[in-house]
Amino acid sequence: MKKLISSIITALIPFVLAVLMLAFPSRTVSIVFFMLALYILYGALRDLYIVLKVDALPSRVRNVSVVKNALNIILSVIVIFLSFANPQALLDIVVYIIALDLLLTAIADSLDYVLLRRMGIRDIIAMDVILRYVFALVMFFFPSFISSTFIKIVAIIILVLSSLYIAFCVFAYRNKKDEIIVEYEEKD
Repeated sequence: MKKLISSIITALIPFVLAVLMLAFPSRTVSIVFFMLALYILYGALRDLYIVLKVDALPSRVRNVSVVKNALNIILSVIVIFLSFANPQALLDIVVYIIALDLLLTAIADSLDYVLLRRMGIRDIIAMDVILRYVFALVMFFFPSFISSTFIKIVAIIILVLSSLYIAFCVFAYRNKKDEIIVEYEEKD
């Protein structure tokens, strides 16, 4: 029962966020930028940690990665602070800053990906690089799309996924409970 309650609470957090995104679209811009900046900050800190921990990387790759991740950390911290100042006035600036950051990161990650593949490291997933290119291009070419339609689409997707997750948790809990009752009856 504790697992079911914690799973439902975990699903309710994005559900409530999606409802707020639909109810308050003007403030949602700051929330979206804040979440995107946190994503960039997390990725930069993770990549910086990995780059500094791996000794087999050539110094050129290490230096480029350190500079790239340091810029990502600085830009994401700036975006976090700017996202709450005045979202409507800073919308274009923040969209282009994030798009430029995603594009530069995608280019640097593409170079890292090629170099690491040449070194024989094959278990690298390139999907993150592709997603960064896609998001950067969408943000460059459709900045107004980000502030209106995109937020509504994301909110609806989050609502649907959260609802499905809650339904799945309840369904899994009921099936597991039925299995326990059946096993208990068979042992008698």
